Amino acid sequence: MITRDNIWPIAIAGVLGVTVLANGVLLYEANKGDGSAYEEDYYRKAVEWDSTAAQSRRNASLGWRLVGSLDRSGVISVQLLGPAGAPLDSARIALDGFAVAHATGAFSARLTPSPDHRYGASVRLDHSGLHEVRFTVLRGADRFTETLRGEPGGPLTPRT
Repeated sequence: MITRDNIWPIAIAGVLGVTVLANGVLLYEANKGDGSAYEEDYYRKAVEWDSTAAQSRRNASLGWRLVGSLDRSGVISVQLLGPAGAPLDSARIALDGFAVAHATGAFSARLTPSPDHRYGASVRLDHSGLHEVRFTVLRGADRFTETLRGEPGGPLTPRT
């Protein structure tokens, strides 16, 4: 029987019980499935932030951009455009990508050039939804990087 003398101990025990139950549910939910995405080598990338900022400045000075798409079968196709919008050839392009909402299913590829001024590769897509693709372009002595995002079956657009 609840009396005036024992209501506070019962209330505190109830709040603690609800907290333990809620934490158990959250722990279960956080550990089921393949989890959410995480940044590989995050600490190393944070330490190297100055070189990342320098590369961003170099990207801006080159004025290049990538325009591309990701089809549902995993074919990534991009075109490297110069400052005036003309296609640039003779580049070596590599990519690393992943589904944004998943920790598994990362992919990497080297793109091959085609006669129509495009570069392409086929990757394995383990998940649907938004994908992030990080490109590294080497052309002569120049290095250019860009991150594009998109869903299978649509265009890849710059990450904002």
